[in-house]
Amino acid sequence: MKKLIFSFFACFSVLIAYGQSFCIKEKEGTFVDDPYIKDYTIKSVEDAFIEAHKSIDCNAKNPKNVILKITNFTSMPIGYSIYQRANNYILNFSIELDIGKKKYTYSQSSYYALPTGGEGDLPKRQAFEDAMDRIKDNIVSDLLKQ
Repeated sequence: MKKLIFSFFACFSVLIAYGQSFCIKEKEGTFVDDPYIKDYTIKSVEDAFIEAHKSIDCNAKNPKNVILKITNFTSMPIGYSIYQRANNYILNFSIELDIGKKKYTYSQSSYYALPTGGEGDLPKRQAFEDAMDRIKDNIVSDLLKQ
């Protein structure tokens, strides 16, 4: 009898946890031109929902829409070389999630350096990934509170 009650409770808990599915959509015209930034942001938000035990399924009967919008993606020089060229930057990154009637705003800043200029976009992308990973942790925390 105890096994039956426990298995019923376990199944009921799973149904409650995965009962509401979510569909993450991007707000048109708000993303930066770089497709890598767009893809990594969407993937990170989806990963945050999965880590918080939320189901992602846009083909479900009544998925709850999550509107994702990048509100800020800027780099600002904060340091200069002896040749008066900018070589240290701070990247500011902000997103907004609109989940039903609730809006969540997340912002992070990350530092990166281009000492020689030969690295291309790699340090900037790494700074972006660091900022997005910290935002993802905050999203998971907020979703688990619900």
